[in-house]
Order: sequence, then C-alpha cells, then structure tokens
Amino acid sequence: MNVPLESERGYHIELWNPSFMPKAPVMVASGKFVATPMDGRLRLAGVVEFGGLEAAPSRPPFELLKRSALAAMPGLTYAREEEWMGHRPAPADSIPVIGEAPGAKGAFMGFGHHHIGLTGGPKTGRLLAQLISGRKPNIDVSVYSPARWSH
Repeated sequence: MNVPLESERGYHIELWNPSFMPKAPVMVASGKFVATPMDGRLRLAGVVEFGGLEAAPSRPPFELLKRSALAAMPGLTYAREEEWMGHRPAPADSIPVIGEAPGAKGAFMGFGHHHIGLTGGPKTGRLLAQLISGRKPNIDVSVYSPARWSH
C-alpha cells in the first residue's frame, strides 16, 4: 500500500541569551507561534508550509516568526539566532490514517496527525484498541481507513 505523503515543512528560530525568558512555554495566539524557554535560548516555532523535499527553506516563515515575536515582546534582544527548517511526513489529504492495513490482516496503522499528534494520539490509540479487540468504535472510522488509497 502506498500512502501519498507530502512534506510539511516546519520552521523555528532559536534566540540565544534573550533579554526575556518566559518560565514556561507560551502560545502567542495573536502571532500564532509558541515561545519555548530552553537552556540559554528561546525557541520560536509554529509556522509550517507545504514545499516539498527539495526546495530550500523559505525566508518569509522566518521573517514572520521574528516579526511576531518582536511585536509580542517589545524590546527583546538576544546574542544570536539560529534558523531551522525540518520535514514532517503528512498524508496528502490531511486526514490521519487509522485502521487495519490492506492486505496485512492483524496489522494496524495510526499516523498522520500533522501538528495535533499529542491531542489526537490518545483518541487514535483508543480507536485502534477497539479495532484490534474486535469492538465497534464509537465513531465511523471509515474516513480514516488506510484502504482509501487501495483502488
């Protein structure tokens, strides 16, 4: 079975020795980013794009993160910054894959939650436990079926 995947490219910037450091991760809703305190640095993250595996990182996501952080934390200074862009495989239809693998009786799949794996994972685990144990899930799981690409 081939699941069509797309590269979801995630961006973050780490600011070293910032003049402001929150005590815990902070989601800045107005800027749609998260500021996470780390050892000696502040990580700004939350921007993603679909851009494939081969293209170089885009400048606008880094610029947006920096602009949003400076708007949320006026006067923020730092010693240096490091930019990072990484790839996350994501189902091309943006719908998680949950269910029995076609042609592999007894093998189950549960992946493709994009950025909500920590919140979607427990529900997926419950659905998989119901499917594996032969119980009927309390929702229609057909939309998540790995067989949706087995034509």
